[in-house]
Amino acid sequence: MRAAIVALLVLAAAMGNAQSVRSTYFMEGAQYRLQLNPALAPERGYINLPVIGHTEASVRSNTMGLNDVVDIIKNSDDADYFTTDKFYGKLKDMNHASATAATDVIAAGFWHGKGFMSLNMTVKADGNLSVPREMFSFMRDMKGMNHNDYSNYLRDINGGDLNVNVYTELGFGYTRVINDHVSLGGRIKGLLGHGNVSLKMEKAVIKTNLEGLDPDLDWTTADPIMLAKATGSASVDVKATLESSAHGLNYKLSRDGYIDDVEFKAGKMGVCGLGAAMDLGLEYSPNDMFSLSAAVTDLGFIRWSKGNTVRAYSNTSDLNYDSNNPGDLMRFTDVVATGKALNLDMMRLYIDEQEAKARTTNITSTMALGAECRLMENRMHIGALFTNRFSKPENQSELTFSFNYHPRSLLDFTLSYSPILCSGQSIGLAMKLGPLFIGTDYLYMGKNTKCCNALVGISVPLGGRSFD
Repeated sequence: MRAAIVALLVLAAAMGNAQSVRSTYFMEGAQYRLQLNPALAPERGYINLPVIGHTEASVRSNTMGLNDVVDIIKNSDDADYFTTDKFYGKLKDMNHASATAATDVIAAGFWHGKGFMSLNMTVKADGNLSVPREMFSFMRDMKGMNHNDYSNYLRDINGGDLNVNVYTELGFGYTRVINDHVSLGGRIKGLLGHGNVSLKMEKAVIKTNLEGLDPDLDWTTADPIMLAKATGSASVDVKATLESSAHGLNYKLSRDGYIDDVEFKAGKMGVCGLGAAMDLGLEYSPNDMFSLSAAVTDLGFIRWSKGNTVRAYSNTSDLNYDSNNPGDLMRFTDVVATGKALNLDMMRLYIDEQEAKARTTNITSTMALGAECRLMENRMHIGALFTNRFSKPENQSELTFSFNYHPRSLLDFTLSYSPILCSGQSIGLAMKLGPLFIGTDYLYMGKNTKCCNALVGISVPLGGRSFD
């Protein structure tokens, strides 16, 4: 949705509700693994410096490269990404993209006896986009790339949505070492909601019964004189809904009263929702060599206030065109030939003032299951981690195999491989060198990369475990 959605998704990629870098999971010296399992306390305490103490970001698509995703989000009317056969050939029936990340305003953790306590204030966000293949087929039709019979043309587009969530988390965590075999962990969180947008398009049906049109017509450059000679009718029928709650998000209306642009002012962001969440984790070690672990994180919700909530519904009753009405086909052209996957003029979203009431949304939770083998007096770890992120519109499951070398308390190195989300084309690396941590599960491979993430942090080490 133009600049506003670009701004929100950039925010999601700069400070969001990330599924933490999985290469940290078996690194005993890295405090970041607490985000995946609160039972996995690090060897030493820490204080994360603001922002530089912990910043991570991830971008992922099941079909499209990073540049393609950016073009779609920008919603540019001069974008040409969808015109290439290479792009179109790799599309699936439904194409998903997501951006998530996280940054700490402040975070700290320390050992006290057999317990490890942690505190954090973290700004979070996430964004998910789904676009059906039929939408790109329609856009190519309007570009004149397909041979179409406009005397009996029908394009039926089903599905597609956009979700963005921004909030601050205030968390308190506690890890308890029960004995040599069992550790339990939990975290409770208060959530301050800053913004949420949910746009869903159930269907878009475009029909024409027009005579006198070139079947290879490029509607984006159509001659008005030629269009005036065509006879017949055309229609657009869309069913879509928009729900949003955010300070600084302003909807601009057309002269017909529907939303035709969105303006987002990040400087006006505030708190317009409150919520709560929790993390739960367990680690079981039957002996010194093997361990099993499990966790569920970010089980929670945000309740958005009535005064900051907007609901809008599509009404396309005026999108019927008849050649007997002068200029109708030019109006039809203006609506369908924009080259935009997120076409507000075609959705015709009208704000319903009577539906401005409080709403509740869930945050995205993650399940983690791990198995680890420790060798060389606990200096070498070999592990396997399965995670499932319960995101919309689809779950994101990944299996990560890790080889970790931990020669000293302030040194940690990991090499990982994740075969599912990026079709096996992914290598991860992580390194902790004193206070500095750098890690990724998916090395960046250029502009056509489907998956990439990174975590960078500089922290101040505190005292370690004292009960061993």
